[in-house]
Amino acid sequence: MTGDQGYDVVLVLGQSNASGTNTDFDPKGPDARDPRIMTFPATGDATGRIVPATEPLAPIGGHPPGGMGPGGPFAALLLTTLPPGRRILIVPATMGGTGFRRHGTYPGVWKAGLDLDGAPNLLSMAIDHLRKALSSAGHGSRVAAALWQQGEADRGRSEAEYAADLDELIATIRREVPEASRAPFLVGGPPKERVRAYPDHAGVDNALRKTPARTANTGYAEPPPFGYVNDGTTHLTAQGQRILGGNYFRSYTRLEHPAGLTVDALRRPGAGAGASDGPQTYNQENR
Repeated sequence: MTGDQGYDVVLVLGQSNASGTNTDFDPKGPDARDPRIMTFPATGDATGRIVPATEPLAPIGGHPPGGMGPGGPFAALLLTTLPPGRRILIVPATMGGTGFRRHGTYPGVWKAGLDLDGAPNLLSMAIDHLRKALSSAGHGSRVAAALWQQGEADRGRSEAEYAADLDELIATIRREVPEASRAPFLVGGPPKERVRAYPDHAGVDNALRKTPARTANTGYAEPPPFGYVNDGTTHLTAQGQRILGGNYFRSYTRLEHPAGLTVDALRRPGAGAGASDGPQTYNQENR
């Protein structure tokens, strides 16, 4: 059991919507992070060091930082549930345009154990990065949650095929990193515009939605409503990412706080989906 000191580690995995592909975020306004929210970059000048979290967060490979993903908004809400002495460490392990068995402009695959010529295995890289982050975080730290935002690069695959690879990825992380063995693993759906524009995304979409029925201690985050993409189909705006981060947090609270949880932070501008003029309680009635 963790105490009042240490880090709650949030692992963020996936492709471009996990790292963010937008320019309308405001790191000095609604997207400024509390000083207790830190990050552990895998690329850039701060590689391998715990530093204050500032959008955009660094991806794991050659893809340049592109914008704001759901990790920061999720962390802002998670912070409201922690004792004053605890902090959050976001561990971004994202790479745009990457799938389980194939990739786009930036090379990398997520399939456990797959050795594809010229493409690094991103799952192995993410596990190694998470281990280093936990070592740096020190005593009293724990993996609080893992977020998975991916699927566009796997369009055309069947529900069964994608589900098998995703479930294997979850099991591999939990087996290889003992600190993550009991952490909620949360998966997010692709943008609604993307699924509407590309019917061959149905298999991936269904596999993501049904993850909680297949794998223990997992949750599903609904994508934002229509109207929160910046390119017609695929990449979420900053407000879309705030909403998605809020939906990830709802999924988290269903697993970690099933009796209900009052979140005062939802009163703040830009807190994500569910922002209101007063505290909001999540419980059996509004799940």
